[in-house]
Amino acid sequence: MLTSFRSFAKSPPALVIVGLLILGFAFYGVGGIFTGSGTAVAAVGNETVSVNELRTAYNREIQLIQRDDPSFTQDMAREYGLGDQVLQRLIVTSAFSSKANELGLAISDETLFTAASRIEAFRSPVTGRYDYNTMVEVLGQNGYTEATFEAELGGDLLRSQLTTALGTGIDAPPDFASVRHAVQNERRVIRGLFIEASTADAVDAPTDDDLQAFIDENPNATDPATGLPVFMAPEMRALTLVRFQVADFAMDVEVDEAELRATYDYQVERNEIGTPARRSFTQVNAPDETTARAIVARIASGEEPATIAAELGLVAPLEQDDVESYEVPDADLSIAVFAAPVGEALAVEGTFGWYAVHVTGGVDADTPSFEEQLPILREAAARDEALNVMYDKMGTFTSAMEGGARLEEAAAEAGVPVEVFPALDIFGRDASLAVDPAMIQRNATLGQEILPFAFDQFEGIPSDLEQFNEGDYFSVRVDSIQPEAVRALEDVRDVAEAGWRAQQVDVQLEARAAEAFDQIQAGEDIDLVALTSGGRVEMATLMRTETAGLFTRNVVSQAFGQPVGEFAQLTSHAGGVHGIIIVDEIIPAAAPAASDLATLQDEVDSAVSSDILLLAQNALLAEYGLNEGGVDPRLRALALGETDPNSQ
Repeated sequence: MLTSFRSFAKSPPALVIVGLLILGFAFYGVGGIFTGSGTAVAAVGNETVSVNELRTAYNREIQLIQRDDPSFTQDMAREYGLGDQVLQRLIVTSAFSSKANELGLAISDETLFTAASRIEAFRSPVTGRYDYNTMVEVLGQNGYTEATFEAELGGDLLRSQLTTALGTGIDAPPDFASVRHAVQNERRVIRGLFIEASTADAVDAPTDDDLQAFIDENPNATDPATGLPVFMAPEMRALTLVRFQVADFAMDVEVDEAELRATYDYQVERNEIGTPARRSFTQVNAPDETTARAIVARIASGEEPATIAAELGLVAPLEQDDVESYEVPDADLSIAVFAAPVGEALAVEGTFGWYAVHVTGGVDADTPSFEEQLPILREAAARDEALNVMYDKMGTFTSAMEGGARLEEAAAEAGVPVEVFPALDIFGRDASLAVDPAMIQRNATLGQEILPFAFDQFEGIPSDLEQFNEGDYFSVRVDSIQPEAVRALEDVRDVAEAGWRAQQVDVQLEARAAEAFDQIQAGEDIDLVALTSGGRVEMATLMRTETAGLFTRNVVSQAFGQPVGEFAQLTSHAGGVHGIIIVDEIIPAAAPAASDLATLQDEVDSAVSSDILLLAQNALLAEYGLNEGGVDPRLRALALGETDPNSQ
């Protein structure tokens, strides 16, 4: 398979592209199974989910989220249960892979290659075609090797054979669409008595005991803006770091321009750069030279090739549209066509006989000049040379470490700098725990790999060289560890007081809402109760997906679940709002248009297919014993960077 990738880069074959079976492949979202090298977190039939596999998938998921939201943290990932979601996904994909293997399903190298060549990320920005070097670069940028990518892509294609057979061609009963329309478009007239936080009585200043009690009751409270703990000081580690980064060495590399010229000439010769020539032409196979030239003369006079071929009893003309030279099977024909100007008709003796050819369109090759390509060539050559220098220095460093040198001594012998970091938490914050641009920049320079790795190391022992980024390496030593501890009250007084006051206001409003509810239940008018409770009455007519003012999503959801004419106290207090709601009227949906009903039918069919796949998933999990556990909690905690439960 990898050989096929490389071969394609040198001589792209003409392939008939079949539909890509992966749904939603967006490169970072591949759902395949890595070949695990550690003990299994879970065994699923003949497949396993390894510690390394879960750790890699979990970290990759966090990095993907952080691309869109840089404030997303490891603590937030733990709070949202992201690790278990990733583990569940890996278990499910392993279950489908295991069943596909049991059924004898397989994926050919050709199918794998076709799928990879269809991925937009692997297309050269210059030619717009699949390019092996572009693929390798993109894979490296996203933490993949060729072998890992091949395994994941093959797993996706293999599972899709099974899931496509299970989930396609499902037609739900038409009544389902009608019911969905009725549910989606039903409206309700809702009244609410709302008591807002702004109406609460003043709260007396808290004592230190009040605040300490609030902290003790809410040890895991987080800052809404960052998702980071506010009352707990996280574990902090002071680090000494040595980094070998290609970019650092590339700055000192000088490149011979003659070598760059040779590289450029080689790339031009092999059509690796620029835009290749393309032609559109009509080809009529002729039995001999005389016939071919007669056909050419008639084409030149304006006759249609198809009409000529029919009159002469020849095979219908072959239309070639916007092809490259390699896509023309007859090499001699290809040379003649690409040498001819657009619009010319000519007779050609090819490898397989005579042809009458009419060139109907095309563009010539557009190859960048050496001067235009020079910055790219220089950067690539400098990187290659920098890699050689870096690897030599890494060898010197490793030899010194193995000989008993300290980290600083080995770095000096290799001629690379040593970086010393004061105590940091896993997010890159210093002892102030402030989240500021400087902290974000420091965290970025340490990379997504270095800090988490450092927090898995023992104190005082330098690590072996570890890879990070695309092709850089580091060695780190943890110089000191400050364990997690409750922060002093004085350090969090403002946050604690704000939380405590919000809690007191919430207790007030809850009591007033309960009293108002009792009054309404006793027969008092809701408008009068609003005056005595300090609230206000509002009304809205909404569908279940709509909101308006204080009628938030939670309020509307509750209203669509309660009977008409009955008062109910709000069960959720979004934004500190408490109160009572009543549904005065249900307005049924109008009859749907035929086009709307057709769209809904498609949605229902898709939902039924999803339900079938979910049932298949649950059946496989039951078959492989995953519904009764099947996950090693110690290895799960190890993979997700959590405390080992067996060490407690």
